[in-house]
Amino acid sequence: MGASASTTNGRPLAAEVDQLTWYHTIELPGGIVTPGEYDTRRAAAKIPFPASLKGKRCLDVGTHDGFWAFEMERRGAAEVIAIDLDDPRRIDFSEPVPTLSEDALANRLSRPLAFACAHDALRSEVQRRDLSVYDLPTVFEREFDFAFIGTLLLHLREPVRALTAIRKVLAPGGRLLSNDHVSLKLSLLHPRAPVHSLSLLPGKPFWWEPNARGLRRYVEKAGFQDVTGGGPYFLPRGPGYARDPLPRTLTNFAWRYIHEHGMVHAWASGLAP
Repeated sequence: MGASASTTNGRPLAAEVDQLTWYHTIELPGGIVTPGEYDTRRAAAKIPFPASLKGKRCLDVGTHDGFWAFEMERRGAAEVIAIDLDDPRRIDFSEPVPTLSEDALANRLSRPLAFACAHDALRSEVQRRDLSVYDLPTVFEREFDFAFIGTLLLHLREPVRALTAIRKVLAPGGRLLSNDHVSLKLSLLHPRAPVHSLSLLPGKPFWWEPNARGLRRYVEKAGFQDVTGGGPYFLPRGPGYARDPLPRTLTNFAWRYIHEHGMVHAWASGLAP
């Protein structure tokens, strides 16, 4: 596919990409790159994402636009299942649930269209399911060799329950890789102790905020073995990120630095017994 690449519906790919809202930065045929809010291409180089998944059955939890699912496929996975919730009102947000305007709700409900656009352009065979992470064991057996969950646990009231559900669908010896937001402050103040804070800010879609060691402890508590971890690191912003102006004062220097450099993340990995 060249510069005039199109989707399977016959529309020019560049035009369709421009009309959609993107969370991930995905390289598509014809030199087209989606204007994601975050540049996950650079994150893939900072975490121990397997170089080869040849012959593996893989699971992407919270797939959003599908970057990680398509990356699994690109690295040779035999089959990839990607799950997410089509309706944001079903997400396990903390109370009070953030209120979405009609425009914001319409935008969120249209998000699966970005996945579909990339899926068509890449001629992908990834299977997307409208499914909650908590419900995984009701649909699948212990059949996956590798599972990835990215930037989702901070939104859930029960992050360990979510990780436990993933463990229950991994084959013995199957690997989990969790890549999620962590507190930079708590990671620096407590580099060896697992700690977290509880966000109670009204209207914000956040719940637990662990430090890097706390993310590892989540994975351990979910029943995984041989748990390792790394970070924190900055997940870079992408061209689609709306940068609001910030006060140029010394007291806001740390927040300004984080705001410009990206969202603080860490990773943790373990094996299903």
